[in-house]
Amino acid sequence: MSKSIYTFTINKVAKVSEKRSEKYTDKEGNEKERTITEEVEKNIPIEILIKKPNRRQLQEADMVFSVEMSRCIKAGILTKNMLLNKYTDTGGLVSREDNKVLNKAKDNLESLERNLVTLLAIPEEKRNEEEKEEISNLESDIFGLRRKIIESQVSYLDLFNHTADTKAQNRIVLWYVLNLSFFKDPASGHKDFMPIFEGDTFEEKEAFSYELEEREDFLFVNAYDKIAKVLSFWYFTGITDVELIEQSLKEQEKENEELLEPELDQEDGDFEKDMIEEVKEE
Repeated sequence: MSKSIYTFTINKVAKVSEKRSEKYTDKEGNEKERTITEEVEKNIPIEILIKKPNRRQLQEADMVFSVEMSRCIKAGILTKNMLLNKYTDTGGLVSREDNKVLNKAKDNLESLERNLVTLLAIPEEKRNEEEKEEISNLESDIFGLRRKIIESQVSYLDLFNHTADTKAQNRIVLWYVLNLSFFKDPASGHKDFMPIFEGDTFEEKEAFSYELEEREDFLFVNAYDKIAKVLSFWYFTGITDVELIEQSLKEQEKENEELLEPELDQEDGDFEKDMIEEVKEE
């Protein structure tokens, strides 16, 4: 199995056969020992592995994105740029000041990403401690800035959910979920990781996922959502640092808990004020 993006375990209650020895006395009064096999219920840890895609898989996924993007445009679904242009012309979606703030944040993000790409080009075994620390800091900063950008766009994100770009992005993430998800279940007798979604093609794997969902398969119910979140985070950030992935998962859980009471915290408010001030100064 190649390198992984992330691994985690889920516990399943299953009946397993266990052998135990006990001593007994036969009819002649001799003490003997016998082996008894009995079924007992146990928590069996199932290991989930999200594989890191190889170059061929990245190319296949990109093709899926392009095909879906083309299909949506032919069906009359607007792209994000088309939607932004449409509303900018009418002055109804994003104000000029908001655009400046977002553009400034995106420029900062692009600069951070360029610096990260430069450092990642250095072979891992040749990186010194300072470079390793800088990579870690850049990944953290990129993660935080992406989150800020998304939060600043929250007022009109719902419109973007229906664009060709978003539908194509959802499709490519689904492709990764169906092709990069593996499991190892000790109770099944398999020593190696097995694909969660069976099938030779994307369409076959997708159909199989629907079957798992309909029959409320244990593995699907308990692992699919987390796999999708991890791969979405990886796809949009390119980050494979385990700590940052787990930080993202915790924040998503917290956001789900606070969904009924959405509130901009002080730090987020300060960020937006700082960004606006930077734009004004320029």
